[in-house]
Amino acid sequence: IIIIIIIIIIIIIIIIIIIIIIITILIIIIVLIIIIIIPVVVVIVIVSINIIIFIIITITIFSVIIIIIIIIIIIITIIIIYTKLLSLTKNSNKK
Repeated sequence: IIIIIIIIIIIIIIIIIIIIIIITILIIIIVLIIIIIIPVVVVIVIVSINIIIFIIITITIFSVIIIIIIIIIIIITIIIIYTKLLSLTKNSNKK
């Protein structure tokens, strides 16, 4: 009976040790995963923010360039129309 009790106690101790080992291995794996994943996530977030900022900057630059071009075109057409009108009025004055 004492031998059986000792064997049972030994088995229980072995099971507890195995459980503790498994738990520590799991904790180590989880910590490793966290250590590996967090920098990756941070890098991905930083890269995506940079890409978004770059896109916004290029869009604003392009829009400014397009607006400037449109303004220049408008000014040129106004000047052309004005000179045509002037020439027309001069011609009509001559007649």
